[in-house]
Amino acid sequence: MVLLLDCNVVLDKLGRREPFYDAANRVFLSAAFGDTQIFISANMLTDILYLLKKQLGNQISQSNLLAACEILHIAGLSADDCLWALRQGWDDFEDCLVSRCAENIRADYIVTRDSSGFSRSLVPAISPEALLALLEGRGLAYCDPSDF
Repeated sequence: MVLLLDCNVVLDKLGRREPFYDAANRVFLSAAFGDTQIFISANMLTDILYLLKKQLGNQISQSNLLAACEILHIAGLSADDCLWALRQGWDDFEDCLVSRCAENIRADYIVTRDSSGFSRSLVPAISPEALLALLEGRGLAYCDPSDF
């Protein structure tokens, strides 16, 4: 299953933001076990680092994001994609770019805590909890090894 993660899910994981950390962490675990492929768009890197460094500092933020890229793939957007998104007139340009990126990588889902921003997306948006329930329905469940 191919997933495009919205910024909020990555920030929840890397920033250990409660009460969202557990679900975000389990989404990452699904990729670590090879059951999913997780992506972010290249333009998200600056937003993620900007927000993380306020909490963790610059060096730790970059180090944590680089480590996450062991399983987190980065998908690019072209100039044509950006122009296409501008023509769409979405209320949130960034969400439109996320949707376009999800289309480009043929994602099954956009994983986000704010699915309302993706009502016009051709790729369905799903919450981390709903994704985990879907995976559990397929017999796949994830827990953090440090919980034991």
